[in-house]
Amino acid sequence: MEQTKTMEQVTSTFTKKVGQTTYKVNVFFAENTTATLEDKLLHLMVNDIANHKQSTPDAE
Repeated sequence: MEQTKTMEQVTSTFTKKVGQTTYKVNVFFAENTTATLEDKLLHLMVNDIANHKQSTPDAE
């Protein structure tokens, strides 16, 4: 994973190959946020569960 530092943010970059397509992903986080890592993970899990239920309506 590469890391480049600009004036106010650190950007991490990684590549992921899926089939014949290669994706280059840039990741960054705001330094002045009030959300904790736990808040962010909970948000991701809730959205993932909601999306899973939408894609499989028979699941309870």
